[in-house]
Amino acid sequence: MKHLIGLMILMLARVASAAECRVNGGAWLNADTYGFNVYVDVTANTSLGKIVLDGYTMDCRHGMPSSLSPYQHVVTYPGAVRLSPSYSSLEGGLSVSGSAYYPIPVRGGILLSVQRNESYVSVPGRPYLNITTTPGSYINIRSGTLIATITLTIRPFTFWGAEREFSTFVNVYARNSLNLSPSTCTINNNNPLDVDFGSVDPVAVGETPHSSPNLKIVTLNYTCPDPGIYSPINVTFRGTASSFNSSALATSNANLATALLRSNVVVPTGGSFRGTISNSSGRDTVVFSLIRKPGSFPAAGPFTGSATLVMSVP
Repeated sequence: MKHLIGLMILMLARVASAAECRVNGGAWLNADTYGFNVYVDVTANTSLGKIVLDGYTMDCRHGMPSSLSPYQHVVTYPGAVRLSPSYSSLEGGLSVSGSAYYPIPVRGGILLSVQRNESYVSVPGRPYLNITTTPGSYINIRSGTLIATITLTIRPFTFWGAEREFSTFVNVYARNSLNLSPSTCTINNNNPLDVDFGSVDPVAVGETPHSSPNLKIVTLNYTCPDPGIYSPINVTFRGTASSFNSSALATSNANLATALLRSNVVVPTGGSFRGTISNSSGRDTVVFSLIRKPGSFPAAGPFTGSATLVMSVP
């Protein structure tokens, strides 16, 4: 009978050793059965050179009687941080208490928490991303998207030694958006482009961008304040389209419009062309072509038009 009682106690101890975890003070869930979804504040910390992903709490407990001298470790699983496909080109890793940083691939066995007689303990591991200027690796995180998955190993121990260990996961979603593309790069140092066609003969103005003799060649210089930026860029032509030619920019004279060409191809209003930044600088040449409404005779006098060239990362 004594052996039978001992066996029953051992079985009860093993049943009770299942760990539970919760996030943000919510319901306790069996970590051996469930994974967890959390939303994080996405914040750029330029002094650290990292994107901090935090703003949630995670607690775990073993729930075993103290008479069994129990304790529980939560450690990293091998390859503990896996970035989602949308952000797989980025660099990052796991931050522990904001002081230790383990880059991807994060090794297994990093101790995150130890529970002994406490009712529960907090698990401090959080993913992070590096602020980088590597081509194609600029930070552009969209609210609500999955950033990374953390995989944890839970190891309960009792008076008899280590219990069966198991893993659980935490899906990390963005609570807010963050775009750290090289938006501080400028076109012609952000100075206005003055495209002056001078005095023109209304009849001589062409009716299509390629037939007009009234052309202005403009050089666009791209510069970035930080060294070492290499990236393709999009340059978008933003303005109000003409009523008689939707690809051209409207002017104050209803019978005149201005078209933008790059490499002899019309870039329509709202459209863009591809450029390149190499070691934080680049250059393109574009042509502005003055056109008139087919069959019209534009009224004499000055006219104006305005547009914006916007640089972005594809």
